[in-house]
Amino acid sequence: MASKLGIFSIIAGLVLGFFVLISRFMGTADFLVTMTISSFFQDTTDKVLELISNDTVYNALHSFFYEIHLSWVLVGLGVLLLMFGTFIRKD
Repeated sequence: MASKLGIFSIIAGLVLGFFVLISRFMGTADFLVTMTISSFFQDTTDKVLELISNDTVYNALHSFFYEIHLSWVLVGLGVLLLMFGTFIRKD
């Protein structure tokens, strides 16, 4: 099950990244271009970032939630799930 979720997540990330590249090439400002994790969890991430006072952790979380594109997150999650599902199986 985890490997199937991993493959689906990789495909979703690649498709999303492909559409972002097309919209940037065409010069259109589509909602996909600025889609990050914060676009889904804006209130929660703001509360988390306000609670943390350490600058290093703050900068890491800020870049993860606000600067890394959602397609990269999906591809990374997919690779992790695919590796987990491939090496740890219940036969």
